[in-house]
Amino acid sequence: MPEVGDKLGSAAMEVLKSRGIDVRLETTLKEVHADHVVLSDDSRIDTRTVAWVTGVIAAPLIETLGLPTEKGRLKVRADLQVPGHPDVFAAGDAAAVPDLTRPGTITPPTAQHATRQGKALARNVAASLGYGSAKDYRHRNMGLVVDLGPRYAVANPLNVKLSGLPAKFVTRAYHLYAIPRPVNRWAVSLAYL
Repeated sequence: MPEVGDKLGSAAMEVLKSRGIDVRLETTLKEVHADHVVLSDDSRIDTRTVAWVTGVIAAPLIETLGLPTEKGRLKVRADLQVPGHPDVFAAGDAAAVPDLTRPGTITPPTAQHATRQGKALARNVAASLGYGSAKDYRHRNMGLVVDLGPRYAVANPLNVKLSGLPAKFVTRAYHLYAIPRPVNRWAVSLAYL
């Protein structure tokens, strides 16, 4: 989990391993059979259940478009427009959006950014059609939360590294904050009990 950093990534890894989860990094699934899977290192795992859990990567289609890419995502300017292509915009997982709060980096492919980028993209497309004015996408990253089950999480709200129950509290608060209607927040908070 590069987005949360080495310390919190290691904490998350330890939680998963303590639960008996066999975590294999830089290994891909090569074959799935009725009673086993074969991995890219040709190892075999006997199983009848496969759960697909991966990081975020851009769609392979992006590489075939003949447009500039960065880390497999469409390279865009801060206004979400593809350089040299005034009618092409991209946002979310598909776009390598410059992070104006951290020059030289791109925003991580998170829902937090994708939601806000979608709104900025709509505004900028409208501006390209003569309605309103375009604005650069700028969002202060509030940090990331990673839920690891009923009693554990890792989080780095505002660059404060947390793990365990404090992180779980922040994770649930963040998720409740993201729910649009108060009545829905109330219903979800009751389900947390």
